Amino acid sequence: MTTSTRDMREHVRDAARIPMAVAGEHIYGSTAQVSDMNMLAAALAVIRFKKHFGFYLDLEREHHSVFQMDGAHLINEDRPEESHEG
Repeated sequence: MTTSTRDMREHVRDAARIPMAVAGEHIYGSTAQVSDMNMLAAALAVIRFKKHFGFYLDLEREHHSVFQMDGAHLINEDRPEESHEG
């Protein structure tokens, strides 16, 4: 899950957080879509949206999160620099 805001957009391109082109086969072309992972991604996106707009406390202000299936770890990265906090 990657968030792009007015104050923080460069990480999307600089760190290639959102693939702009698909190399090789499209993942859903040969593999059955995994509904539980899509559901988790959607739920995390809604939580991130609500954090961005102040519904939930957001001390970390991460703009990129990856769920690692093995071990069920949520890894958060791409935080705004101190100068962007106002």
